[in-house]
Amino acid sequence: MSLHNSFLLIADLRTSKSLIRGIAQKIVHSNKTNVRLSECVECSSSTLQESDVCEHGAYPVYGANGIVGYLDNYNTEGEAVYIIKDGSGVGTVSYVTGKCSATGTLNTLQAKEGYSLQYLYYLLKVFNFEPYKTGMAIPHIYFKDYGKAKFFCPSYIEQLQYAQSLSAIDSKLLVEKNILTSLSMQKKYLLRQMFI
Repeated sequence: MSLHNSFLLIADLRTSKSLIRGIAQKIVHSNKTNVRLSECVECSSSTLQESDVCEHGAYPVYGANGIVGYLDNYNTEGEAVYIIKDGSGVGTVSYVTGKCSATGTLNTLQAKEGYSLQYLYYLLKVFNFEPYKTGMAIPHIYFKDYGKAKFFCPSYIEQLQYAQSLSAIDSKLLVEKNILTSLSMQKKYLLRQMFI
């Protein structure tokens, strides 16, 4: 792949990221809010600490920085949205599927009937948690506060359509990132071979 094509690939990644963000923001800002977040999701927290997890196990355990270890049991099944509730990454949102667990630094959101969790995930990615932060030294957010925020939720079918479209863009973004990583590794290898 030429250098020009590599630059096009990087530009495509940036465009895809901003496209997802742009579509989600358009949904949020172009429609009248009609439901509180707390009406759409159940929120729970764990007492699990990173020191409680193992290097090996059947199910991943997520913390503020992604997978922090494994356990042979789980506390989340299906799909969940994890939100960092304290520290420097407060308000960072991630979407997970399957059997897994979360440490106590995360709020776990699961959709109530009639709501698409993946749709809500994309809206939460562009949600401004700033007004809900408390604490000077270590910022915190509490579901009891940000759960009162209102969102636009169309019919369940429309939520699924929005989520499917945004997920398709996300999947393309992941493929492009993997290609870029592979090309970068190939370039490093070739450069090393040139100077042996």
